[in-house]
Amino acid sequence: MENHYLVLGVSPTSTHEEIKRAYYALSRQIHPDKQLNKAIDSPTVKFHQLSVAWEVLSDATKRREYDRQLNTHQNRNRGVVQDEVDLDDMDFDPKDCSYTYLCRCSGTYVISEDDLEAGCEIAPCTGCSLKIRVLFEAVDEE
Repeated sequence: MENHYLVLGVSPTSTHEEIKRAYYALSRQIHPDKQLNKAIDSPTVKFHQLSVAWEVLSDATKRREYDRQLNTHQNRNRGVVQDEVDLDDMDFDPKDCSYTYLCRCSGTYVISEDDLEAGCEIAPCTGCSLKIRVLFEAVDEE
């Protein structure tokens, strides 16, 4: 799925005016009639992508629907977070320095101390595609 926000170089939180400014600025730069060397980077294709992005993001209803579809697509790529589990509810394995939690598939969610210290909060299951978000508070060691 093409990300219209990336095409326009704006954030999903951008206002309509910010999106409009980005569209007009880019369209002046990459319009096929403005290109001297038409063999470079296919300006017609890029301009078409820009036009499609503007058509969707300039209309509030189309943008809401697009945002919903984009969010669904991104969640599918990241994997579904099945549940949120407090770190205190997980079993600690001192040998591996990791925390585990039983999945409904009989597999095990696993996350290491190193992952937690690095800010990772998602633990994948070893037996299926599900993931959990581990809830914990970082403690400064001084």
